[in-house]
Amino acid sequence: MDGSKAGRWLKTGLATAAMLVASGTASAQAEGDGSFFDGFLGGVDVSIGGFIRVENAFQTGDENPFNQTGNIYNNQTVARLPGVPVPGSPALSFAVPNPLLADTTQRTGIETSNNWSNYHILRGEVETGIRLSNDLSLIGRMRAIYDPGYDDFNANSVDFDRGGITGGDRKLYRGNSPNYFEFRPEGKRHANPLELAGENYLVYLPSLFFDYNRGPLNLRVGNQQIAWGQALFFRVFDVANGLDLRRHSVLDYAQEEYADKRVPQLSIRAGYQITDEILADAYVAKFQPTIFGNPNTQYNIIPAQFTVQDRYGDFDDKFSYGLRLKANYGQWGFQGMAVRRYNPDGVFRWTKSNVDKDLPTNNPLGLTVHTLNGFESGQTLANTPFEASPGGVYSAEEWFEYAAMVRLDGVAGLNAAINDFAPATTNLLASEVNTFDQAHNQLDTFFIASGGSLRGHIERKYFQETVLGLGVSYVVEAEPGSPLDQLIINLETSYTPDRVFTGIDLGQNFENHDASVTALVMEKYQRFSQSFPATYFVFQAMHRNADDLFGRSLRGYGGSRTSTPDGVGSANYVVLAAQQPFPNDIYRAAFAVLYDPRGSILVQPGVKWKPRGSITVEAFYSYINGDLNGNPNDTLLSTASFADELTLRVAYQF
Repeated sequence: MDGSKAGRWLKTGLATAAMLVASGTASAQAEGDGSFFDGFLGGVDVSIGGFIRVENAFQTGDENPFNQTGNIYNNQTVARLPGVPVPGSPALSFAVPNPLLADTTQRTGIETSNNWSNYHILRGEVETGIRLSNDLSLIGRMRAIYDPGYDDFNANSVDFDRGGITGGDRKLYRGNSPNYFEFRPEGKRHANPLELAGENYLVYLPSLFFDYNRGPLNLRVGNQQIAWGQALFFRVFDVANGLDLRRHSVLDYAQEEYADKRVPQLSIRAGYQITDEILADAYVAKFQPTIFGNPNTQYNIIPAQFTVQDRYGDFDDKFSYGLRLKANYGQWGFQGMAVRRYNPDGVFRWTKSNVDKDLPTNNPLGLTVHTLNGFESGQTLANTPFEASPGGVYSAEEWFEYAAMVRLDGVAGLNAAINDFAPATTNLLASEVNTFDQAHNQLDTFFIASGGSLRGHIERKYFQETVLGLGVSYVVEAEPGSPLDQLIINLETSYTPDRVFTGIDLGQNFENHDASVTALVMEKYQRFSQSFPATYFVFQAMHRNADDLFGRSLRGYGGSRTSTPDGVGSANYVVLAAQQPFPNDIYRAAFAVLYDPRGSILVQPGVKWKPRGSITVEAFYSYINGDLNGNPNDTLLSTASFADELTLRVAYQF
């Protein structure tokens, strides 16, 4: 860590500590007799608590391949073989290789990083409850996070190459270091209410709402998270909020059940206990999307060779709403939901780059295309999804490798980029291809013509959908102490008609499929010894008919560097987890396993230690293997298989 980063660590640590100490003092004074706070607040009850925590994830795997400094083609020499363009004859276009213009390439000026840590932050949280009357309370939680940075990509390091990276948000794509925390959709600087974010820091209020309880009515108004589901890894009924993946992605402690991940929304939530057995729960919320990691941050999953233009600014005045009914009858429980929402994950497709940068004329292909476009190839290129800049895709081999890694079809994606943006693309001599070889030749042709690489541009949009869900549960009653006694069995299913998915070609016409998700959850506490508390067990199984656990269309599964995907018909996942407290709860051991039978697994053992009441030490290891059964692009977890790591968290609570 350099001196400037160490200084920022120190200043932020002192500021956070001061904030927490001040909060703790306020808490003590509010409870005293005759103090300033006692006189100021009168009979109002105030409670304040929180923690300060250091979190580190020590890397034992590889660098993130979706970042510039982790790209698997860094320091690799790759042969490129262009084809012969035949305008007006798509069936023949680029079918004939042109060895006279063949060359080799490297990702110029981009070196692979060597980080010891995937994640290291300083976090402080303060939670306050103010009881204003017997019926009304104000609940608030403030979270402050600081990340000093890593051995990262500096976009200025490639300014020598064709003028550097030109398109995209300057703070996301053209800075001297990645932006870890700002969510910056097009034309919208402050996309998340009650949040202050910068390149290295994040301060926000995950909770700030009035809580009103009167008889059978509970009403919450303000910024809040709505947790309808509690399953590990799985989300069936948990559809009210998107996820915030800027920090540790989905690799936090699995048994925390997304508690730290749901994106808060300005909401009105009402619960009404109709009878002792029946509860109605409804909400109306300002739409807030899932927040993915920014380019070149540690857990980014969108390849950094592509620039994302997020259109959330066109949707920030939209609302989502839903209703859930729960009923209990003896050992049985039932629930149903109907939600009308904008899918927070969004969908992606090709979009115009709007980058006017000419093709270089220092190579025959670039000179030819530039000349045929009246010496204004940049204006033509600006109307396609590409810009001639460094840090993009350098070869057809890289194109197909990464298309398969993100579950897209490299040939169909090329054709969509050509056909959907004609005549600009055809003016550049691009034409639809019919075979893998033709696509390979044409891609290499334009990578050579670009003088190095082409950066792709995609946009993110959001669509409204209806999610319907049904659930049933049963509590088994058997001989006390037996393995079946008090076993809780839950079966949940959801159905979304005509859901919109990202097309595996990134085409303008998104995919539409009826989507269903079904999960079986069995959980139980079982005591094995009188000297130890009961062990908690959970088993889960999920079936999905249209997409995987990350929301990607299953039609994009099965591709590789040398072939296009053939898709799969469904996805199935299994989870097994357990947690064992030790006497006096000084230690707590746990493990969780997520298994995809198609060939990947995540194993996460962990332990928590409380050496004293105010100090907690947690450690857990995430082992991910995405290549158990051959092609890693035919299974779920290969996307995150780089992230083997040991996470250590040390917290002081007050």
